[in-house]
Amino acid sequence: MVLLAKPQKGPAPWPRATVGTIFFIISLFLWPLVDPSNACLSVDTTKLWWLLLLAPVHHENPWHLACNVAGLWLTGRRMEQSVGTGMFLVLVFSAALFAGFLHLALNLVMELLFQESHYRAGCTLGFSGVLFAMQVMSSSENSLVGDLLLCLAESLVASYFAPKISFSGHLAGVLVGLAYTWGPLRAVTRRK
Repeated sequence: MVLLAKPQKGPAPWPRATVGTIFFIISLFLWPLVDPSNACLSVDTTKLWWLLLLAPVHHENPWHLACNVAGLWLTGRRMEQSVGTGMFLVLVFSAALFAGFLHLALNLVMELLFQESHYRAGCTLGFSGVLFAMQVMSSSENSLVGDLLLCLAESLVASYFAPKISFSGHLAGVLVGLAYTWGPLRAVTRRK
Protein backbone atom coordinates (compact mmCIF):
# COMPACT_ATOMS: atom_id res chain seq x y z
CA MET A 1 0.00 0.00 0.00
CA VAL A 2 2.96 2.33 0.58
CA LEU A 3 3.79 2.02 -3.12
CA LEU A 4 0.24 3.06 -4.03
CA ALA A 5 0.43 6.12 -1.79
CA LYS A 6 3.74 7.37 -3.24
CA PRO A 7 3.09 10.06 -5.87
CA GLN A 8 4.17 9.23 -9.40
CA LYS A 9 6.79 11.27 -11.21
CA GLY A 10 6.00 12.48 -14.68
CA PRO A 11 3.19 14.24 -16.46
CA ALA A 12 0.28 12.02 -15.34
CA PRO A 13 -1.56 13.41 -12.30
CA TRP A 14 -1.79 11.18 -9.26
CA PRO A 15 -5.19 9.38 -9.23
CA ARG A 16 -6.30 10.52 -5.77
CA ALA A 17 -9.87 9.24 -6.01
CA THR A 18 -8.68 5.81 -7.15
CA VAL A 19 -6.22 5.56 -4.26
CA GLY A 20 -8.83 6.91 -1.83
CA THR A 21 -11.38 4.36 -3.02
CA ILE A 22 -8.81 1.57 -2.62
CA PHE A 23 -8.02 2.69 0.94
CA PHE A 24 -11.75 2.94 1.71
CA ILE A 25 -12.44 -0.58 0.44
CA ILE A 26 -9.46 -2.03 2.32
CA SER A 27 -10.51 -0.19 5.50
CA LEU A 28 -14.01 -1.65 5.26
CA PHE A 29 -12.51 -5.10 4.81
CA LEU A 30 -10.40 -4.67 7.95
CA TRP A 31 -13.17 -2.93 9.93
CA PRO A 32 -16.47 -3.82 8.23
CA LEU A 33 -19.60 -1.86 9.02
CA VAL A 34 -21.53 -5.14 8.97
CA ASP A 35 -20.50 -8.76 8.64
CA PRO A 36 -19.90 -9.30 4.89
CA SER A 37 -22.32 -12.24 4.91
CA ASN A 38 -25.01 -9.75 5.99
CA ALA A 39 -24.01 -7.14 3.36
CA CYS A 40 -24.87 -9.34 0.38
CA LEU A 41 -27.50 -7.74 -1.90
CA SER A 42 -30.27 -10.01 -3.18
CA VAL A 43 -33.96 -9.92 -4.07
CA ASP A 44 -34.59 -11.39 -0.60
CA THR A 45 -32.94 -8.30 0.94
CA THR A 46 -34.80 -5.65 -1.09
CA LYS A 47 -36.28 -4.09 2.02
CA LEU A 48 -32.74 -3.38 3.23
CA TRP A 49 -32.00 -0.59 0.74
CA TRP A 50 -28.84 0.47 2.57
CA LEU A 51 -27.26 -2.72 1.18
CA LEU A 52 -27.12 -0.94 -2.20
CA LEU A 53 -24.40 1.19 -0.59
CA LEU A 54 -22.71 -1.49 1.52
CA ALA A 55 -22.58 -4.49 -0.83
CA PRO A 56 -20.20 -2.94 -3.40
CA VAL A 57 -17.61 -1.95 -0.80
CA HIS A 58 -17.58 -5.10 1.35
CA HIS A 59 -15.66 -8.23 0.40
CA GLU A 60 -15.92 -11.82 1.53
CA ASN A 61 -12.24 -12.77 1.84
CA PRO A 62 -8.71 -11.46 1.15
CA TRP A 63 -8.59 -13.03 -2.33
CA HIS A 64 -11.86 -11.34 -3.31
CA LEU A 65 -10.54 -8.03 -1.99
CA ALA A 66 -7.16 -8.40 -3.74
CA CYS A 67 -8.75 -9.12 -7.13
CA ASN A 68 -11.03 -6.09 -6.87
CA VAL A 69 -8.29 -3.77 -5.59
CA ALA A 70 -5.97 -4.83 -8.43
CA GLY A 71 -8.76 -4.31 -10.95
CA LEU A 72 -9.58 -0.91 -9.48
CA TRP A 73 -5.93 0.17 -9.60
CA LEU A 74 -5.51 -0.94 -13.22
CA THR A 75 -8.82 0.40 -14.54
CA GLY A 76 -9.52 3.25 -12.13
CA ARG A 77 -6.35 5.24 -12.51
CA ARG A 78 -6.66 5.35 -16.31
CA MET A 79 -10.31 6.29 -16.10
CA GLU A 80 -9.72 8.96 -13.46
CA GLN A 81 -6.96 10.53 -15.54
CA SER A 82 -9.30 10.50 -18.53
CA VAL A 83 -12.45 11.98 -16.96
CA GLY A 84 -11.05 13.84 -13.94
CA THR A 85 -11.30 13.17 -10.22
CA GLY A 86 -14.77 14.63 -9.61
CA MET A 87 -16.41 12.86 -12.55
CA PHE A 88 -14.62 9.63 -11.61
CA LEU A 89 -16.17 9.72 -8.14
CA VAL A 90 -19.62 10.45 -9.60
CA LEU A 91 -19.25 7.54 -12.04
CA VAL A 92 -18.03 5.09 -9.38
CA PHE A 93 -20.80 5.96 -6.93
CA SER A 94 -23.57 5.96 -9.52
CA ALA A 95 -22.28 2.79 -11.21
CA ALA A 96 -22.33 1.04 -7.82
CA LEU A 97 -25.96 2.05 -7.24
CA PHE A 98 -27.15 1.33 -10.79
CA ALA A 99 -25.37 -2.05 -10.87
CA GLY A 100 -27.04 -2.97 -7.57
CA PHE A 101 -30.50 -2.02 -8.86
CA LEU A 102 -29.90 -3.83 -12.13
CA HIS A 103 -28.62 -6.95 -10.32
CA LEU A 104 -31.90 -7.06 -8.38
CA ALA A 105 -33.95 -6.53 -11.54
CA LEU A 106 -32.05 -9.22 -13.48
CA ASN A 107 -32.48 -11.77 -10.71
CA LEU A 108 -36.17 -10.97 -10.36
CA VAL A 109 -36.72 -11.32 -14.12
CA MET A 110 -34.77 -14.61 -14.20
CA GLU A 111 -36.80 -15.93 -11.28
CA LEU A 112 -40.05 -15.09 -13.05
CA LEU A 113 -38.86 -16.25 -16.46
CA PHE A 114 -37.35 -19.58 -15.41
CA GLN A 115 -39.60 -20.22 -12.38
CA GLU A 116 -36.47 -20.88 -10.29
CA SER A 117 -36.53 -19.56 -6.74
CA HIS A 118 -32.74 -19.69 -6.30
CA TYR A 119 -32.45 -16.44 -8.29
CA ARG A 120 -34.24 -14.68 -5.43
CA ALA A 121 -31.43 -15.58 -3.05
CA GLY A 122 -28.64 -14.95 -5.59
CA CYS A 123 -26.62 -12.19 -4.03
CA THR A 124 -23.82 -9.86 -5.01
CA LEU A 125 -21.02 -8.57 -2.84
CA GLY A 126 -17.93 -6.62 -3.78
CA PHE A 127 -16.70 -4.03 -6.24
CA SER A 128 -16.52 -6.17 -9.38
CA GLY A 129 -19.83 -4.95 -10.83
CA VAL A 130 -18.41 -1.42 -10.77
CA LEU A 131 -15.17 -2.70 -12.30
CA PHE A 132 -17.05 -4.32 -15.18
CA ALA A 133 -18.92 -1.04 -15.75
CA MET A 134 -15.59 0.84 -15.73
CA GLN A 135 -14.08 -1.63 -18.21
CA VAL A 136 -16.92 -1.02 -20.65
CA MET A 137 -16.83 2.75 -20.13
CA SER A 138 -13.07 2.75 -20.78
CA SER A 139 -13.45 0.89 -24.08
CA SER A 140 -12.97 2.77 -27.29
CA GLU A 141 -15.63 2.61 -29.96
CA ASN A 142 -13.34 0.42 -32.06
CA SER A 143 -12.82 -2.20 -29.37
CA LEU A 144 -16.20 -2.16 -27.61
CA VAL A 145 -17.50 -5.47 -28.99
CA GLY A 146 -14.23 -7.25 -28.19
CA ASP A 147 -14.13 -5.72 -24.71
CA LEU A 148 -17.75 -6.71 -24.07
CA LEU A 149 -17.02 -10.28 -25.09
CA LEU A 150 -13.91 -10.25 -22.89
CA CYS A 151 -15.94 -8.97 -19.91
CA LEU A 152 -18.57 -11.66 -20.36
CA ALA A 153 -15.91 -14.36 -20.85
CA GLU A 154 -14.08 -13.20 -17.70
CA SER A 155 -17.31 -13.39 -15.75
CA LEU A 156 -18.24 -16.83 -17.07
CA VAL A 157 -14.77 -18.23 -16.33
CA ALA A 158 -14.78 -16.68 -12.86
CA SER A 159 -18.27 -18.08 -12.20
CA TYR A 160 -17.12 -21.54 -13.26
CA PHE A 161 -14.07 -21.61 -10.97
CA ALA A 162 -15.71 -19.78 -8.08
CA PRO A 163 -19.42 -20.67 -8.07
CA LYS A 164 -20.25 -18.08 -5.40
CA ILE A 165 -19.41 -15.31 -7.86
CA SER A 166 -22.49 -13.45 -9.04
CA PHE A 167 -22.71 -13.61 -12.82
CA SER A 168 -25.77 -11.35 -12.69
CA GLY A 169 -23.78 -8.82 -10.63
CA HIS A 170 -21.07 -8.79 -13.29
CA LEU A 171 -23.62 -8.64 -16.11
CA ALA A 172 -25.33 -5.73 -14.35
CA GLY A 173 -21.98 -3.92 -14.32
CA VAL A 174 -21.50 -4.54 -18.05
CA LEU A 175 -25.01 -3.23 -18.77
CA VAL A 176 -24.42 -0.13 -16.63
CA GLY A 177 -21.19 0.50 -18.53
CA LEU A 178 -23.13 0.23 -21.80
CA ALA A 179 -25.75 2.67 -20.49
CA TYR A 180 -22.99 5.20 -19.79
CA THR A 181 -21.23 4.55 -23.10
CA TRP A 182 -24.11 4.18 -25.56
CA GLY A 183 -27.37 4.46 -23.67
CA PRO A 184 -29.44 6.88 -21.62
CA LEU A 185 -26.59 7.83 -19.28
CA ARG A 186 -24.24 8.83 -22.10
CA ALA A 187 -24.86 12.55 -21.50
CA VAL A 188 -23.26 12.20 -18.05
CA THR A 189 -19.95 11.00 -19.47
CA ARG A 190 -19.69 13.36 -22.44
CA ARG A 191 -16.87 15.84 -22.16
CA LYS A 192 -17.58 19.46 -22.84
